[in-house]
Amino acid sequence: MNTTFTRYDAFIIDSDIDTRMRLRQATSSVQQFGKVTALNEPRDATMKLQSGAEHCDVIFLSCRFDDKEIAEFVRAAKETKFGQDAAYILVLNTNNQDSSTVANSVMLGLDGFLFEPYSVDQLVEITVLSAKVKKERSVARERIALTLMMTDMMNQLDLVAYLKSTGILPETSWKKLTEFAAPLRNLGPESFALYCDIAVAMFSNAPAPKRSFKTENYKGASSRVKRKMEQKLIAETEKQSEEQKAQLKTAPGSAK
Repeated sequence: MNTTFTRYDAFIIDSDIDTRMRLRQATSSVQQFGKVTALNEPRDATMKLQSGAEHCDVIFLSCRFDDKEIAEFVRAAKETKFGQDAAYILVLNTNNQDSSTVANSVMLGLDGFLFEPYSVDQLVEITVLSAKVKKERSVARERIALTLMMTDMMNQLDLVAYLKSTGILPETSWKKLTEFAAPLRNLGPESFALYCDIAVAMFSNAPAPKRSFKTENYKGASSRVKRKMEQKLIAETEKQSEEQKAQLKTAPGSAK
């Protein structure tokens, strides 16, 4: 019976050619690994990720590099399209396996560890971790995107309700609301379930609209004045949405 494995491409970054090639040889005996590229320095990997020259799921990084270099590499790599979902694994030799070293590595943005001497089972566990990391980061980015979309939709709903309460036909605002909601048509089951959770939470915690609502329509303004009023309110709403989205993007827990 044939078993199909998802194959994970990897970078091995180590300034020592012997240990670099030893790990490469070890990954060749694990069928879950696909293409494995051995690199001498973190900057070599950063250049490949930025150019999109090679796909990468797992990045093995030697503990020989100092903390500052490791932290800068992980930060820069996670900002690239081809490195944002990779699992970053620190390879620890026998002299660097104390608890303080491991704890410090977590602060550097690493996702896991590989301890020398490593086994086939440990390398297989790395591929499992990689799949988990990839999914979690993808969901985190999607959550932020859906939250930003909901922010636009909620602000637009408030604007539509206010315009209608003043007797202004919100044609432009309805159109904008339709545009904001358009991506919902393409959501798969899991994404739609996530959207529903976000929508319920945001509507439940939403503050009262800042604009007060009239109980009777105001008939006095001309059509031209009403259109100008709507355009002014639309501009104010768009500015408010951009400010709220900027706060979301910089909030703790935002996905990179």
